[in-house]
Amino acid sequence: MSNKARLYRAINATQSFATVVVSSLLLFIGFSGPDKIRTYVSWVHPISKEATELWFNLLVFALFVIGILHLAFRFPSKQSQAEKAIASLAAFGNEIEDALSSIGNLASSATEDEIEVVRTRYEAIAEHLLANSDRDFLKAKRDVARKEAKKTRLHVGPQELFDPLRQELLVSSIVLGSRPIVDVLIALRETNEKLYLGGGLVRNAVWDFLHNYPSPTPVDDVDVVYFDQQSVDKLYDEEFNKRLGKIIPTVRWSVKNQARMHTVNNEAPYGSLAEAIAHWPETATAIIVRLTDGGKLEFVTPYGFDDLLRLVITNTEAFSTRTDVIRRRIKEKNWLTVWPRLKVWLHTDDETEKLG
Repeated sequence: MSNKARLYRAINATQSFATVVVSSLLLFIGFSGPDKIRTYVSWVHPISKEATELWFNLLVFALFVIGILHLAFRFPSKQSQAEKAIASLAAFGNEIEDALSSIGNLASSATEDEIEVVRTRYEAIAEHLLANSDRDFLKAKRDVARKEAKKTRLHVGPQELFDPLRQELLVSSIVLGSRPIVDVLIALRETNEKLYLGGGLVRNAVWDFLHNYPSPTPVDDVDVVYFDQQSVDKLYDEEFNKRLGKIIPTVRWSVKNQARMHTVNNEAPYGSLAEAIAHWPETATAIIVRLTDGGKLEFVTPYGFDDLLRLVITNTEAFSTRTDVIRRRIKEKNWLTVWPRLKVWLHTDDETEKLG
């Protein structure tokens, strides 16, 4: 389905581009007239009146063919159908995974009714899937194998450490390579487009990767943030918690509107989400991300990715007089034991202190 969606997306883009180009040429010729066009072309190469008329007619024919192809093959409709199939299959996969997790936690087996519900759900989805040939299946297999090979070759080099674009690409690869994080991002997008995943889960995934850990380090909860100055009541956070809990009940959600968090820190109101994130304790944690409708990751990083990728724990400027908070967090979360390669540099107004 992903291959078909990409194919139809490319065809749509090509068709739209061709329509614009051909229509513009026809409009230009229509305003200028065939005789003027013949004069313009003759500056480069001699051309007869008959040839000019032939090219004009061919352009009209091309525009006609493009329009007929658009109506006959309905590429936008097929693209939409393929993308809906991807979303349905992804949601179905998440439902099965949650069901299996629930069964495992209860130390029981699935009932016949539960299995029948899953089977019926799959049949309903399968009826709306675009047909795939053996050739499509083999191509999809090759694509998956190629992506897996790229993941195993992923490494951190000097360019990734100092080039912001490469830094973001590396972090994006780590995030998209984590099924639990992707599931969380999809759940946030389905709930509300203004919800972002907090930096803790992303930070831990990057540190795990840089320590070559084969499995992710567990987290106590998943932090979710947004910025809405019109709805600062905590009840809105609780409503988002409930909605997210229905999508992924196995996750402990923690949603906080950053537009009211200045009261916790005894600071002036924040003017934006980025400003609020900049007042978090550590630079490596001050990173949030969301999944856009187009399937791309959108990061908010007030301090960039430098400290995160260099395994440096350092305080933000907002915590220059509260480094005790950083020390307590390091101790309580046992960071230096879980990730021994971490380095701690705490900056105050007077000095810089190295702890690890």
